[in-house]
Amino acid sequence: MSKVTCNSRSTAIIGMDKNVGKTTVLNYIISKTEGNNVLGLTSIGRDGESVDRVTHTPKPRIYVSRGTILATAKQCMFQSDITKEILESTSIKTPLGNIVFIRSLSDGYIDLAGPSTTSQMREIVSKLKKYKVDEIYVDGAISRMTQCSPSIVDSAVLCTGAVLGRSIEMVVNKTNHVVRMLLLQKHEMSDYLEKIEIPAEYRVVFVLIDGSLKFLEAQTSMEVAEKIADYLEYKISIIYIRGVLSEDISKKILSNKPKKSRIDLVVEDGTKIFLSADIYAQMKRHLLNIYVLNPINLKELYYNPTSPSGTKLDDIDFKLALQESTGLKAINVLGRKNYE
Repeated sequence: MSKVTCNSRSTAIIGMDKNVGKTTVLNYIISKTEGNNVLGLTSIGRDGESVDRVTHTPKPRIYVSRGTILATAKQCMFQSDITKEILESTSIKTPLGNIVFIRSLSDGYIDLAGPSTTSQMREIVSKLKKYKVDEIYVDGAISRMTQCSPSIVDSAVLCTGAVLGRSIEMVVNKTNHVVRMLLLQKHEMSDYLEKIEIPAEYRVVFVLIDGSLKFLEAQTSMEVAEKIADYLEYKISIIYIRGVLSEDISKKILSNKPKKSRIDLVVEDGTKIFLSADIYAQMKRHLLNIYVLNPINLKELYYNPTSPSGTKLDDIDFKLALQESTGLKAINVLGRKNYE
């Protein structure tokens, strides 16, 4: 699916784990835009509560100004400390009630909860644009990257931190791998692949060296992994996978493809890739290059040098290591001076 286009700019705030600073980043963004832009806010999963429901640790609440448009679950609407105007009630269900759209008529703290599926989030972002907001922010759930898909938002920021490991090297290596997956380049044949009429039951398209096509019928990624080896005897140029590229699929390709043949693997975007750094490195060594149809616009990297367990990484060393490894600007979520 092509990237969404509208006057409203949309950004996903994604985190690699709990306690990396997503809510702090969202609050900072809100404070920076106060009085200048009308904001639209929603979330995958739940955010805004004062105590984390998984780790049971205190967390910052989300504070909004008057005029903000929210898409949140009905129960969260009642728990939000704002005067509100109900704009629309939807049939999109969550464990905390259907999603409702409200306008904040006062400043105050809010509780956000949204849907869990990509298609529902795409619908919510589209509806937020109807209310002519200037900026839309989608607050992500733990370890969920799907909301930064180009089919949903225009751009994304990533949050990482000391909770991922006890050393700078460990955290930087994990972060760098995720950044590499999110920033995979667009394949030169993307436009051609998107134009192929593919029945819904086919999950994989093989483009052979002679230009002909073959299709693999499957319902799940597990079924793709079971069947894909049977197709690798052909002289393949491109494997276009609709859905996720899993480790099982990748291992089957690695084990069964001709050793000296180069094959390009193409997926919709970087959120569809679930590979360890080791498997990704093996694929590169064996001439299996991964591309996307729609690149992700990953703008910035935010980091939290501390964790609830007591880990505290050196701020400057951590920042420089992240920037050198990823090529992105790294910003400390805890130090406001670092935002300027």
